[in-house]
Amino acid sequence: MKELSQKGKKAVKISLIVIASMLLLCILGIAIYSLVAFAPLRLNIDLAEEKQTISGFGASSAWIYQDLGKAEHEEQADEALEMLYGDSGLELSIFRYNIGGGSADASLDDVWPYNNPGFDKLRRAESFFVAENYSEPSDFLDESNYDFERDAAVRGMFEKALALGNIEKVVFFSNSPHYLMTHSGVCTGSEEYQNNLKEEFYEEYSWYLLIITNHLYETYLKDLPSVPEVWISPVNEPQWKWGGEGSSQEGCHYDPEVLAAFYEVFYEQLQKFNAEKGTSFKLDAFESGNYLYYLDYDIRDYLDEMSKYDYFAELDEISVHAYGANDSKYDRKRFARFIDKNYPELKIASSEFCEMEWGEFNTIESGMFLAKVILRDLTMIDAVEWSWWLSVAKGGYNDGLVYWNEESGDVYVLKRYYTFAQISKFLDSGDKRVEAKLSDTAGWAGVDAGVFVKPDGSVVAIFINDGKEKSLKLNGLDAFVGSTAQVTFTTQAENLVEDSFTFEGGITLRENSVTTLVLQ
Repeated sequence: MKELSQKGKKAVKISLIVIASMLLLCILGIAIYSLVAFAPLRLNIDLAEEKQTISGFGASSAWIYQDLGKAEHEEQADEALEMLYGDSGLELSIFRYNIGGGSADASLDDVWPYNNPGFDKLRRAESFFVAENYSEPSDFLDESNYDFERDAAVRGMFEKALALGNIEKVVFFSNSPHYLMTHSGVCTGSEEYQNNLKEEFYEEYSWYLLIITNHLYETYLKDLPSVPEVWISPVNEPQWKWGGEGSSQEGCHYDPEVLAAFYEVFYEQLQKFNAEKGTSFKLDAFESGNYLYYLDYDIRDYLDEMSKYDYFAELDEISVHAYGANDSKYDRKRFARFIDKNYPELKIASSEFCEMEWGEFNTIESGMFLAKVILRDLTMIDAVEWSWWLSVAKGGYNDGLVYWNEESGDVYVLKRYYTFAQISKFLDSGDKRVEAKLSDTAGWAGVDAGVFVKPDGSVVAIFINDGKEKSLKLNGLDAFVGSTAQVTFTTQAENLVEDSFTFEGGITLRENSVTTLVLQ
């Protein structure tokens, strides 16, 4: 008993030591956090250390333009387009035009999955190809089999957006090949992860996209005072299942080796077409659904297969989506390390994202979330451009920049619109990101920052402050001390408020805010 008692005392002593150690660590952690979170923050800027060059910001025309672009909605359409592409709006410079796969054809009304009462008709898309003219694959190569009076609502929106004068790049993207080219006979797989594009249609699908793109280019783009770049994206999010129960939109799965082989055919046809027509259309590859590693097929598998072909060396950039990564710093750091190690020559375009939550979040938290996604893509994976998913949505889901209530006719926005504007209205193609490191390397202060230099030497700095008001010392901007700084900020209560002050080497960030500083 005496021996047991001594063991018990020893156990108690050890337990007390462990508890005391844990308490000490907690106190130390709190102390360190307090020092970092509340100590004067510094942003160390090196204007001479240039990173990537920005090429623009955009959003897609998918789904809602088919309705909003009708003649009876002209007033609301004009309002929405100005809010997106106009000088008083977001000044978006990238227009993503969806080339439909024909799922809107009336002949498919009674076919699965379009006969499902819950299938949203706006997720079906018209095709310029006239299916009734089809008898053999080569019919897709004959331009007389296309009806370019179709998709009138979207084309009208496209033309009006271009007339606003800010669009510098157009991406013609397809979610699915035409249904006559697929194994399932529709614009989604009959089963999950089905490679739905028939191999014998690789060349025909390529020319299908080239013919449509060229017609839209000839009609709307080539005679503009400043002709936008034209990119073609034949594949969108190839790793997703795109088939089986629950199919709700156009989509096509491609295994990595299948996608890589298709791109070889497409790139060859693209080069031929450009040589024959004198065009300079480019391939946008490969709109990866995300840049995470947890999938059966992830971005590494696709790039590995594509890199086995000669065309891969000709790619200037690849496009990715930020789904799943959301605002994660960890996922971005890992992806950046992978690209830097394996494909350092590739630029990254972040071409699609939305906040995948039901509802309409009109809060600064939602606004800061989007700002973090954008700014972290720009500063951590060196994205050269950034695009949102639906430029216009009908409501009930957090997938729109602008919302349109068809019943009331209201066109409205949520807080994310304004935080997006804090970035898109101030950064232009040709601006260069430069080195900028926060003294708070752990990120405990809740501040994100990105610094950019314009061709004329002026500086744009963008800040997200997720927390209480705080001051930030800006090192490396001595040349601007004494000049007038222009500042614009968005908080829960205010949107895009403009102010100015004499720059003395620092800035005060309002509580829960996105702030843009311009120094000239």
